[in-house]
Amino acid sequence: MKRALTFATGLAVGYVAGTRAGHEKYELIKEKAHEVSEQPAVVDLRENLKGTVETASKAVTAKVADATSELTKKLHGSAHEEAASTPVKPAPAAPGEYPAAPTGIVPGSGTV
Repeated sequence: MKRALTFATGLAVGYVAGTRAGHEKYELIKEKAHEVSEQPAVVDLRENLKGTVETASKAVTAKVADATSELTKKLHGSAHEEAASTPVKPAPAAPGEYPAAPTGIVPGSGTV
């Protein structure tokens, strides 16, 4: 029982000391990152990248819109052309006129 109590106490002390040290390191890293992000060169780079991303985004949006409208025109145009040029076959009158259902067997191969 004494060993378990000693172990638990050591574990608790280690946990508290570790979290304090970890929190201090985290705060130090956070402070350094903020300092770097506020440097003039980093601010300029961030603004240039922001402008580049906005320009590229607008260009991609325009290209997608153009491609979509062209595809829509092609699909609607080909659907109208097919409807006009493809003759409509009436459904078979008797059940025996339907083609056989696919079986997966290739005639003459002997295998499935």
